[in-house]
Amino acid sequence: MLVATYVLATNTAHAASDIAIQNRTSSDNANDSIVPAGISDAVSDVDMQLRLATKPNAEQCVAENCLQNQLFDSRVQQLGAQLTATAYAQYPILKKRVPSFVFSVADKKDAGTASNAGGKVVIFRGLQQLALTDDALSFIMAREMAHIVGKHHNKNTSTKLIISALATILFPAVGIIGASSAATQATTATTLLTSAASTATSMLGSEVALAKMKPSQLLEADDIAVKLLSQPAWSLHEWNLREVASVLQLDESDLTSTSTSNSWLQDLQTSQHYLQQLVDKEDNTIVALETDQIEIDSIEIEQTATSGDAPPAEANVKLDALP
Repeated sequence: MLVATYVLATNTAHAASDIAIQNRTSSDNANDSIVPAGISDAVSDVDMQLRLATKPNAEQCVAENCLQNQLFDSRVQQLGAQLTATAYAQYPILKKRVPSFVFSVADKKDAGTASNAGGKVVIFRGLQQLALTDDALSFIMAREMAHIVGKHHNKNTSTKLIISALATILFPAVGIIGASSAATQATTATTLLTSAASTATSMLGSEVALAKMKPSQLLEADDIAVKLLSQPAWSLHEWNLREVASVLQLDESDLTSTSTSNSWLQDLQTSQHYLQQLVDKEDNTIVALETDQIEIDSIEIEQTATSGDAPPAEANVKLDALP
């Protein structure tokens, strides 16, 4: 019976996740979230802390490594300040929702990032080992910021709450059973089973829904990050898209170095493919413009050659023989 209940909960979870996504999308058109900002901040912060707690810690630094850590931390703070100023300039009303962005480096072994709806952005120490350029590190930081700018935490929290409410409705705490001694004895068991089914539906439904939403959120985050870094106010130098796409193209050894970081690095490679597509599009545009210019030049040369403006052929002049 437990197996049957779990199967039912799993099937219900998939259906509930679809309903939750549909309801969340409808609410997005009006308010972007069905929960108050305070609740979303709290829930997303708990999720972030749980995620950090499950990540292995980096080894304690010694001597020169401590200095390298300090330099990396300073880079994160400096780039974070620039990104914050650019985000507020690009999205004037953002400061009302997120009064400040706070950047920090967590001593976690794996490469990764995390954030919450309130503006906290955490960079994992493992990123330091990738020896990224400032432009590449800026993109990764902007990409994590973009989840806050795009209200992804708020939307995820709304989806979880909708699924939890649906699970409670679909699996009430006490089943309706006919009045009999057998029914009385079964009440406790029924309550436990329905409660377990409700919990399973809520958890599985949330995982299914968030998995379905993740690709579109990653794409939106990449797009927001590129827009932020393409702004003139970003830095004193022009952000190098081509260089970042090259730097973030990781080797297979990097992707399989640790199983715990593999998921985040795979997501980063999805972002790298997005950047490479932008580079290819830019290259194709340049080639098309050059081709068009060559065709225009060829037409102009041909028209000049066939018009009356063409220089006359050199006349043959016959000189009289000298006496």
